[in-house]
Amino acid sequence: MRKVLVALFGLVVLCVVGVVAVFALPADFGGPAGELARGAKASVANLALDAADVKGKVKSALDENREAISQATGLSPEEVDAAVEELDIDGWQATPLPADARKTGEVEGTYAGIDGTVTTYEDPGYVTLEAYGQTVTLAVPESAQKYIAYLQAL
Repeated sequence: MRKVLVALFGLVVLCVVGVVAVFALPADFGGPAGELARGAKASVANLALDAADVKGKVKSALDENREAISQATGLSPEEVDAAVEELDIDGWQATPLPADARKTGEVEGTYAGIDGTVTTYEDPGYVTLEAYGQTVTLAVPESAQKYIAYLQAL
């Protein structure tokens, strides 16, 4: 029994060291190890987004502000609903940023007391969010990509 516990403890320590090593690698670390680290970070970010129900909170905020969005944009409430549906909030996923991504702009702002930056790229399939000292790149669903250009107008 003692050997099993020691082996189990050793596996836990190995996992912790592996996770720390992955997150300690610089973002621009090349080669297979860098790619593995970026993929692991994206997987952890997706788990965190799901655990915190971030997507559910975004959908709720959009639903709760439907009338305000309608008034601010001049769109009818039905058009706002259609646009929100095309955003496909559930389809957004954390992903590694491709090495060849070319930045087109940044939008800085504050919402609910949170300062953040959204970075856009030539490929509208990606945006990067920075808040609370953390950075996460998201893959943008195809139906939402046409709205990325509007971020620059904010």
